[in-house]
Amino acid sequence: MSYAAFQDRAAAYAAENERAEFIRLTYLHLGGAVLACAALCYALVTTAGETITGFAFGGGMNWLIMLGGFMLVGWIAERWAQSGGSQGKQYLGLGVYVLAQSILLTPLLYVAAYLLDDPAVIPTAGVLTLTVFGGLTASVFITKKDFSFMGRALMLLGFGAMGLILVSIVFGFSLGALFSAAMVVLAGGYILYYTSNVLHHYPVGAHVAASLALFSAVALLFWYILQLVMSFGRD
Repeated sequence: MSYAAFQDRAAAYAAENERAEFIRLTYLHLGGAVLACAALCYALVTTAGETITGFAFGGGMNWLIMLGGFMLVGWIAERWAQSGGSQGKQYLGLGVYVLAQSILLTPLLYVAAYLLDDPAVIPTAGVLTLTVFGGLTASVFITKKDFSFMGRALMLLGFGAMGLILVSIVFGFSLGALFSAAMVVLAGGYILYYTSNVLHHYPVGAHVAASLALFSAVALLFWYILQLVMSFGRD
């Protein structure tokens, strides 16, 4: 059955027990994705962190290759998770996305863990990420506001941010802390958008796709909060 075929069973219009189960499964899978990513990042940083970081920061084109590979793999993984087909394919999509995100996070985590003289940097970024995510999630669940109207604006801002990142890689300049702060705000917008979609638009049975969408926003938020914490630590 295609993903679109589920649309007449949106969680917002499902029976209360179905809606509650969909939300429970979504956040259970999100938690599992976050824990799996943390475990994979730890394994990659401690075993291959120096190699991956050396490649990533060995030249602008190397980072461009990593970023482009992540975008391609992430797009494929999202299609699998949203396919509405076999559960195995959906879980494969989520697993592949978590792995790709873990590889992309490795260079930044390696720098934070081994090249900065502050062991509190990563835990601080993690706590801040959970705090921001929890606050935004609670605001949506309490107000039940539908933020789906933000979708087009978020997409355009995301394309604009990606364009700036690509230009900075090609021409070799840093976007700085102000850009990281702006990306934290953008990630927060995605969290509001995806969380409201869980309440109002995702169909029952699409908990894997919903958890992947939320995970992508959490990972984006963590990436830029970590960069901000690292920049403050260097000041």
